[in-house]
Amino acid sequence: MKLLIADDHAMIRNALAFMLNAQPDMEVVGDAADGNEVFLKAEQLPVDILLMDISMPPGENGLQTTRRLKEVHPEIKIIVLTMHDDETYVREALAAGADGFVLKSAHEETLLAGIRKVSQGERFFAGYQEEQLRSLVTSSGDSLYESLSKREKEILPLIALGYNNKKIAEKLFISVKTVEVHKANIHKKLKLHNYADLVSYSLKHHLVDF
Repeated sequence: MKLLIADDHAMIRNALAFMLNAQPDMEVVGDAADGNEVFLKAEQLPVDILLMDISMPPGENGLQTTRRLKEVHPEIKIIVLTMHDDETYVREALAAGADGFVLKSAHEETLLAGIRKVSQGERFFAGYQEEQLRSLVTSSGDSLYESLSKREKEILPLIALGYNNKKIAEKLFISVKTVEVHKANIHKKLKLHNYADLVSYSLKHHLVDF
């Protein structure tokens, strides 16, 4: 199995690589420190399974990267790694298309078992039975969020992180006027009245990490 590790802490990437490379059926082919690097490595390297940290650098968290990568490379299996023992994160990981979910505090044998199960086409959400996962999938849809366009979903976390219209326009290579229109649509669709509401919504749905 060819593995890619995504985590913004070099020590964690190195520790995981050491453990995984010691397995006879696993090989770490690369690592990444942020979402953009994940996409670059996914294009350059033969990746079967990606271990994705949720808390990535400001701009895009692991769940957002998971969602985007699944759209482009659905063949890559993704196991989300996190310190957060919260059902909300499990629900969000499922909604993003993750194939697995393992706590960083779990025993290494749990992660290894998860990698092997996911490689065989199964889902592995440590501590959750398939029936529970189906229930979470049913309740994971946020109709308001899903009403946003792909571009609006890109702009929302940037607004929450404090980017002004000009910075957002430069980052996404669109006009300031287009940003203004998208911002108005976001507030209308999500029924948000001000910036504080938007930040609160983004944090609640794990669209940004501060």
